[in-house]
Amino acid sequence: MTVIEQDIDSTPAILRQTLARVDERGDVLDPWLQGPAVFLGCGSSYCIALAAAALYEDARGEPAQGIMASEYRPRPGWTHVAISRTGKTTELVEAMRRARAAGARVALVGGEPGVPAQQQADAVPPLEFALEQSVIQTRFISAATLALRLLIGGERARAALRDLPNRIARALGALDPAPLVPLGHVVFLGRGWRYGLALMAALNLQETALVVPEGHQTLEYRHGPIASADEGTLVWCFDPPDDAASAAVLDDVRRTGATVRCTDDDPLVVASQAQLLAVRVAEARGVDPDAPRHLRRAIVLPSMQ
Repeated sequence: MTVIEQDIDSTPAILRQTLARVDERGDVLDPWLQGPAVFLGCGSSYCIALAAAALYEDARGEPAQGIMASEYRPRPGWTHVAISRTGKTTELVEAMRRARAAGARVALVGGEPGVPAQQQADAVPPLEFALEQSVIQTRFISAATLALRLLIGGERARAALRDLPNRIARALGALDPAPLVPLGHVVFLGRGWRYGLALMAALNLQETALVVPEGHQTLEYRHGPIASADEGTLVWCFDPPDDAASAAVLDDVRRTGATVRCTDDDPLVVASQAQLLAVRVAEARGVDPDAPRHLRRAIVLPSMQ
C-alpha cells in the first residue's frame, strides 16, 4: 500500500480526533467568527477557503470571501482565517502579516507547531495530528474542512456530523474505482460550498496521477466546458441528487454519453473517494503517487530563507 493510500485510509480516525479537538478547543475561535470574514489559503488550502467562505455566508448571513493568499489585499475590520497544513508557505505568511499590519485579527487553522504562520496568528486551533506522511494533501483537507464546518455551523453542525468518520470508512471500503479508472477525461462539479471541494478533487487528481482534470461550478459547466464531454468523460458531481438545478445539468451531461457519478453522500465522503480514485488512476498510469513531480510540502520562497 502506498503512503498516500495509508493517509487516505486513516482519514476516519483523523476526523474522530478533529471532532474531539473542536469539542475541546472550539471556543478559541467562537468569539471571532462574526461579521465579514476572509478565508486565506494556497493550493488545496485555497480550495478549503472557498468552501469555508460559502459555508460562512450560508450559516452566518455575513459577507465572506475565499482568497488566494498571493492575491490578498488587506480588509481592515474583517475576520481573517488562514488555512495551512505546514504554516510555512511564503504567500500565506505574507498575507497574514499584511492583514495584521492593517489592524485585522488573524486566526490560523493549521497543523505544525512553531511555524512562521503561527507567529502571525492571534489564535490557533491546532490540527497537528492531521499532517500527512505524503507530500500530497488528503486527510488534512478533510480535517481542516470538518473543523471549519463545525466552528461555523455551531452545535447543529456538531450534532449532524458526529457519524461522518464512520460514513467515510464505509464509503472508502465500498468504492469500486475499476469502471472509472479507464475514463481519461475527468470533471468534478459542485455548487455552493461544494464548489471548493470540486476544485480540490481536480487538483488532487492532477498532482497525484499527472493528468489534467477539470473542476467547475455545476451550473457554469453548461456555459462552454460541456462541449468537451463525450463517452470517455467521467463527470463526478459533489451536489446531492435532489438538487434540482444540478440534476438538470447532469441530464444534459448524460446526453453527451459521459459517465455521471452523483450520490447523496456528504461532500467530505465524496472527497475521500475522489482521493482514492486519484491513487488508482496513478497506479494505472505507472505513476508513483508518493513521489509527485516538482512538488514539495510547502512553497518557501527566498524571502523567508
